[in-house]
Order: sequence, then structure tokens, then C-alpha cells
Amino acid sequence: MSTNSISTERKTASFHRIIVLAFILITIYPILFVVLTSLKETEEFYTNIWWLPEKTAWGNFKEAWVDARIGEYFATSLYVVSISLFLILLFGALAGYALARLEVPFSKTILFLLLSTTFLPSETVIMPLYIMMSKLDLVGTAAGLIIPYTGWGLPITIYIFYGFFKSLPSELLEAARVDGCTEMKAFGKIIIPLMMPAVATCAIFGFVGLWGELLWASIALSMSDLRTLPFGIISFQSQFGTDWGPMSAAICLILIPLIVFFLFVQKYFVQGITGGAVKG
Repeated sequence: MSTNSISTERKTASFHRIIVLAFILITIYPILFVVLTSLKETEEFYTNIWWLPEKTAWGNFKEAWVDARIGEYFATSLYVVSISLFLILLFGALAGYALARLEVPFSKTILFLLLSTTFLPSETVIMPLYIMMSKLDLVGTAAGLIIPYTGWGLPITIYIFYGFFKSLPSELLEAARVDGCTEMKAFGKIIIPLMMPAVATCAIFGFVGLWGELLWASIALSMSDLRTLPFGIISFQSQFGTDWGPMSAAICLILIPLIVFFLFVQKYFVQGITGGAVKG
């Protein structure tokens, strides 16, 4: 290999590293900015917006957690998201398995129709959804969030599980059937132990989407004392201004579960993405 070729490759590699580094900085800086702001008094935020806090205001976290009731909203969000995510993973896995392995008629058409619902803007379904939830007397309740959240999360979850189950060798299920296993027994003993990558992928997508959901929560809970975390943060804003220190502390409290959850399942994440994309 010539010296010019080696030099060109090194320049290309250096350029790629610079691009990646710039992307990392662009991604991390907003989080760092929020963390620094959460440690400042609101008055200091206006006079020292870009630099380190002169005096660490740990009281912002107490004010956010206790006085602004973020702790209560945190519990509500955790309850709603946990149940919604469990239902999404349960029904998504069963539906994906059925469409991929049980020779359901028009399975690909069904899958396409499910995915087509994700192309619709959320605003187009808000009014009929609100009317339906009102008639069921579920507006302002946790069930009024859990049911729509489950429905919104199912299409993409079914699609990921469908691709994952399609990628599994047929010999595994055929051997189980030969040994006398029913479909549900084969699913429980053979498929479930292999599902962790797909489950982790769907769980990450679902958790991130539901944990920060605001549009439907702000409508469904507008006449109720029940609040989720994103909706509860609005309480920091008033007609006279925004309490930036405690508000940023509340945002940090929202970010912590996302980071912890991702770190817990990230080792399965790439496996799930590639496993769900092997076959369509």
C-alpha cells in the first residue's frame, strides 16, 4: 500500500472521528446544560446561564420532589408506564408469534394495516379517543392512559416480534411439536428464553415513548388531580415566568429512570434490532 493511500485513509478516519465527536457533543450538551441549570438558583440562571453554578442549589431537587409534587407524579408515571409496557410486550409477543408462525390467513396484510396506523399523526385520533374514553367514564383515570398507551405501542412491537420470530429456525418448533408440545407450551419453553433481545428492544422503544408522553396525558387528565411527570412539569410555568432551577431538577428526575433502564437492557438492544430485521 502506497504512502499516499495510507495518508488518505488516516485523514478519512480522522474526519470520521471528528464527525462522531461533534455528534456526541451535540447530543450530550443539552443534558449537561439541564444538569448545571438544576444546580442553580433561578436568579443565577439569568445572570450565569452558560457556566458552572457559583453556589450549588441542591434545594432545587427537594423543591421539585416535595413542594412541586414531582414524587407523586413520578409514582403515577411509573405505575401507568409499567402496566402499559407489560401489556404491550405480552400482547405484542403473542400477536407477533401468531402472525409469524401460526399460518394466519393474510398475516402480511394484517401486519401492514397495523403498521399503517403509526403513520397517522397523533392529533387525528385525539378527538375520537377522548369521546370514547368519556363514554366509558375513563377520562381522568389511570385506565384512561393505560388503554390508549397500550394500543399505540402495539403496532411497532408486533412488527419487531414478527421479524424476530421469522428469523428463528423452524427446526426448533418442529422438534418441540414432535415431542408433543402444544403451541403455547412450545412458546413458553422454547421461544420465551430466546426472546430477551426482542423484548429489550421493544421495552426501550415503549418506555421512552410512554415516559415522556404529554399530549394525551394533558388532555385526559386536564380535569383531574392525577398527573404524570411530563404533565406535572407544566406546574413550574406561570404567567409571571418559569422557575428554571426546580424545573431543571424535575427534568433530571425524569431522565434518571430512562438512563438506568437503558443501561440495564442495552446489551440486548443491538441484538434485538438486528434479530428483528433479518427477515420480513
